[in-house]
Amino acid sequence: MNHGRRGCCVLRRGNLQVCDEWSRDRHCILQRVTTAVAPGIPSGIPTGILRVIEPMLRGPSGHYAEFVRALASRADGIFTRIEVVADPRARDFLPTLSGAVPVTAVAMPRGAAAELRAIHGSLREGHHTLVLTATAMHALGADCAALLDGDMLARLSLCVHWPLQTRGARLALHLAPRARERSLFLATTRGVGEQLHAANIDHVGVIHYPATRAQGALLRAPFRHLLMAGAARINKGLDVVAGFAELLAQRNADLPLIVQVSPKHVDHHGSREGAVVARLLAAHYRGLVADAKSPDREEYAARYCGALVLAPYEREKFADGVSGIVLDALLHGAPVITSAGTWAAEVVERFDAGVVLRERTAEHLAAASEKVLAKWALYADNAARASDALALEHDPRTVAKLIASHSTSHTA
Repeated sequence: MNHGRRGCCVLRRGNLQVCDEWSRDRHCILQRVTTAVAPGIPSGIPTGILRVIEPMLRGPSGHYAEFVRALASRADGIFTRIEVVADPRARDFLPTLSGAVPVTAVAMPRGAAAELRAIHGSLREGHHTLVLTATAMHALGADCAALLDGDMLARLSLCVHWPLQTRGARLALHLAPRARERSLFLATTRGVGEQLHAANIDHVGVIHYPATRAQGALLRAPFRHLLMAGAARINKGLDVVAGFAELLAQRNADLPLIVQVSPKHVDHHGSREGAVVARLLAAHYRGLVADAKSPDREEYAARYCGALVLAPYEREKFADGVSGIVLDALLHGAPVITSAGTWAAEVVERFDAGVVLRERTAEHLAAASEKVLAKWALYADNAARASDALALEHDPRTVAKLIASHSTSHTA
């Protein structure tokens, strides 16, 4: 195992290199960029404002807010402040995300195409601009704006979390030649990066998703509980965990099992989720803690202490997507059980920080749990080593530097 890999990768057309194990393992062509290559803003050039566009950012919990919080914690000397265009409900709490630089709210334009007009306005004002969850339509919308020249588009960074593989997405990218040539596309996994590069995009940064570890996180803690962190959904394995609870009840076990479920599941995720929640509760497992409320940030981090995290995700949904839950778990030293063929499985296998399921069944989840619990000290130690390595690799400062350096080096 190599615990020391860090940095990010940039894929460019015409001048490609294979330069580290991270690339060779997948036989992809990557050019690695470290902070020595992307040093941030050259001396004498104003650092300026980073404006983040994310209409779905509504509350202080969740990974949209954590992304902004992470950047703000490490962006000093790179940006003077971070402005966020978000849901109106976010206005009051956004300043609480401030860290090394302040975070402030900027109102979303009113009327049709508000998000695209927010992007256009930010670029015309000369700001570094980050679309936090970008699609091909964001690239097309920016490209088609007659008032945006190439230098303005070079200040645009588009963070792509999932492959843009539909026919409509491919067509939209094809119809956005200026954005493909000038803007920076940030991919959170190698698979997404390879797909963007195949779409003839000139500047693709394959980044480590920016994240931070809570101060004072207790690593190598004794086992306390099983944990399905975050809002439980079927694509995250809620059905498998419900079957697991039934098995535990049949075996008269009493291991604590925390699952975040609530009556809102039916409203937010549909009747199928509601039926599985009912099945989970009907198992009458005495160790089950069904928590109906979302924990605040401190409680969320504290739950990972001594936890064995259950993440039996659907492969099709999570093959090329970062799991913020699994990243948070390992950053806080919690071993993980997850599904083969996913980003999460790659990370867990890299550090031997848990078990990867070849089959997503309650029986396999039970066997994996027994395996980890039988050697808890070993897996907790491996998860602690993962925490130290991932805290370096996912340092938000690397992403902040990449955004700023691209904006300044590709404008006149």
